[in-house]
Amino acid sequence: MTKRVLSLMLCLCMAVALVSTTAFAAATNISVTSAAYYNSGDVKSLNINFGWDTASASSRLTVMTKRLRSEGEAGTDKYYGDFTDLGYYGRAFSSWDEVLNNNDKFGMLYYADEHKMQSGKTNTLSLYFEEGDISLKKDGTYYLYLWTYYGGHYYPDNLFMVLQVKNGTFQFAPATGRNSYGNFTVLKGGVATTPEFKDVKKADYFFEPVNWAVEKGITNGTSNTAFSPNATCTRAQILTFLWRAAGSPAPTISNPYTDVKSSDYFYKVALWAKEKGIYNPGGSTFGPNALCTRASTVEYFWRFAGASSVTRVPFSDVAESSTLDKAVSWAVRKGITNGTGGTTFSPNATCTRAQIVTFLHRYYVTALDNSKLISDLTKAATQTVTSMTLDPNPPEDYRKQPDWYGSLTPAHKMSDERLLAEYENIQKVIEDFRKRDIYMSDGPYSRELDLWSEASRRGLLD
Repeated sequence: MTKRVLSLMLCLCMAVALVSTTAFAAATNISVTSAAYYNSGDVKSLNINFGWDTASASSRLTVMTKRLRSEGEAGTDKYYGDFTDLGYYGRAFSSWDEVLNNNDKFGMLYYADEHKMQSGKTNTLSLYFEEGDISLKKDGTYYLYLWTYYGGHYYPDNLFMVLQVKNGTFQFAPATGRNSYGNFTVLKGGVATTPEFKDVKKADYFFEPVNWAVEKGITNGTSNTAFSPNATCTRAQILTFLWRAAGSPAPTISNPYTDVKSSDYFYKVALWAKEKGIYNPGGSTFGPNALCTRASTVEYFWRFAGASSVTRVPFSDVAESSTLDKAVSWAVRKGITNGTGGTTFSPNATCTRAQIVTFLHRYYVTALDNSKLISDLTKAATQTVTSMTLDPNPPEDYRKQPDWYGSLTPAHKMSDERLLAEYENIQKVIEDFRKRDIYMSDGPYSRELDLWSEASRRGLLD
């Protein structure tokens, strides 16, 4: 009996220890690595790095931001006390939804997306503010609190960071304990401090774009000392970069995707991209982890900028009159990107983090001078085709041109030069459609077979 009692007491002690460890988990080594500001001088975004002292796979960080009323400002009942005993001002909340529904009690109207905590690693969090939330023109103190999620519930834990504006200077103090915070660090003159990444050198082509993107709050490093410029960008990441560069606008449509949750960092991004026509797959999946290619990159940028038409820039591996052709021509003439050598654009090559921020920097700050490239490509295309007029390429949507195949020049009526040019062109179109997963009816294949048969009959093919 005694052994059973001792065992029960030991289990209870272990349970208490486990709950205490989880409940009092805390962030460590908190620092603001960069900040961005609106033209009005209001704070736009912060990038924060921190450690985590508990190895709990179920812990998440939720920081309420976006309208933090300072002490004494209208709408705040009283001083922001410590969140304790699962409640606020002595009241216990039964669920996180109830907390949000009663947020007028403590003057905070928004909470950041959940952040998966990693013990023993650097965690990175980006906070975004609406214009007017934190103004450098008005002194104020703002409190950010930590909430953890475990066992199916949210629990208020402890003070995370204090933000302060004094005499037009923005500063912060990371929390050093449950109810205290350290010395304030000044972001001098309201200018963002840019982290020094060991993998970004002054001689790198992406040095200035990386620093610019971090300062503007478009992206941040993958750790305190690394940017990972050669890491491949995913669809969710590049669209997030574009979204932040656009000011992080709120979408107005409901979620149509089965693979996008409200807790995902790209939740608003996916909805915004669909709403604006930047990426609209037409199905129920978003595919956030799909690798970003040069083709998809320029198409996103092109649609982001309004999908305007420009004079064609001819690349040998981009089908004429296709959507990609229009996007590439626009991007090259805009000075966002160029080819990969000779007459090729390499649409299926994947893009890295460094390349994406460089494209953004060229779009917003300093564009490439592609005038010579455009001239050389135009001359090369003219010499290849020798002023020959080829039949139109198959449309990407056959419903818009159902009689395309029947309108083509018969293969037996073509000169040898024209026949080979048409055959090479239709092969490129088919290859491009396949890589981009565009539905093709029998028309393009029938056209390819007609041309191949006639060219073979004449002995023009090896």
